[in-house]
Amino acid sequence: MKIKIRMKNFNRVILLLVVVNIFCTACIKDKFDAPKQIIPHVDFSATMTIAEFKATYSGTGIDSITQDIIINGKVISSDESGNIYKSLYIEDNTGGLLIALDKTNLYTTLKLGQEVYVKCKGLYLGAYGGMTQLGFTYNGSIGRIPYAMIDSHIFPDSLPSTVPAPLSRTIAGLSGNDLCMRIKLDNVHFKTPGELFAPQTNNATSIKLYDDNNDSIILYNSKYANFASLPTPKGKGSIIAILGSFNGTYQLYINSYDDLVNWDTTAHVLQNIISETFTSSFGNFTTYSVTGAQTWTISSYGAKMSGYSGGHNANEDWLISPSVNFDNYTNEKLSFVTSENFGTVGDGSLKLYYSVNYTSGDPTLANWTEITGFALSPGNWTSTPSGIIDLSAIAGTNVHIAFKYTSTTSSSATWEITNFILNGIMN
Repeated sequence: MKIKIRMKNFNRVILLLVVVNIFCTACIKDKFDAPKQIIPHVDFSATMTIAEFKATYSGTGIDSITQDIIINGKVISSDESGNIYKSLYIEDNTGGLLIALDKTNLYTTLKLGQEVYVKCKGLYLGAYGGMTQLGFTYNGSIGRIPYAMIDSHIFPDSLPSTVPAPLSRTIAGLSGNDLCMRIKLDNVHFKTPGELFAPQTNNATSIKLYDDNNDSIILYNSKYANFASLPTPKGKGSIIAILGSFNGTYQLYINSYDDLVNWDTTAHVLQNIISETFTSSFGNFTTYSVTGAQTWTISSYGAKMSGYSGGHNANEDWLISPSVNFDNYTNEKLSFVTSENFGTVGDGSLKLYYSVNYTSGDPTLANWTEITGFALSPGNWTSTPSGIIDLSAIAGTNVHIAFKYTSTTSSSATWEITNFILNGIMN
């Protein structure tokens, strides 16, 4: 009898342990089940493209949106690094748009590549610094959409996917159609590498980026960016950024330091060798009058020369650059701007030369070679860029570049020269 009782009790114990184990396992499973992922979905469609929507803006003041307009696009901005603040940039295949939102940490819910739909009715279109944006009224101007209104107007759809590929552009080729879109500039460099992206002494810092044609664009950085205290890199590379504009001047905004891509820190970069506007002085240039009483002068329009004074006068006058060691550079390029009046197109009254044996004084004692193949002003004070003049074939350790002006007793044109820029890549 004793043995049977013990076996019965033992079976009860085993049964109890099995029940407890099942119960505990069920409890643990309930406790650690992963929450279901909520995928946002909209049940409406866009009624306008971004380009069509921006075209509705009157161009002055702020426009109240009273129609049921819906637009959609993908998010191309991120405030995670701290460089972009309370701003959301979206784009579709027709254009880009800045949406001003009174909310931070947007990257946690509106990530790069997130498709969003925007119900625009009840919001406002306006311009800040001349650039169109969507927002809300603030003291009679365009401002941010209040925090409490955001979820009633901005609707994510599905999960974030691929960010739109950046548009390949050049600085000179940028246009208003590219505003608020993701662009890529190749072969750019900082003129003074090593300076900080955004010193803490200012809320924001504008740094210029240059390309191989010496065209420049502003890179706008916030002191709150996590890369603010990093130095700008040497060499050259590509930059992916959002294109903005302030008072007609293009500027770039990067989401993070990683938007500087394929940067070759060993690359030699184009730099200015001579840069003179001639609006306040001749700088390091010298003048020499071979014939005639009239001479080169400085005006607010640049270096000026005319042989006219109470009548036409015979003159030969030179405007000569400082000596440049061309052997220290490659890919030398020259550009300047001219304006002319009272002459005849192609009359030869202004010519451009270079010399490798001129030292100082009378230029007629040196050998000079004429430089051709550039544009000059056709007259009527038409300001005319010369275009990029390739001087890379010139060699020597003592190269001077000079303008030679001539007039006669029957003809005396007036010439003005400004924005003389000689640049090259240092060896």
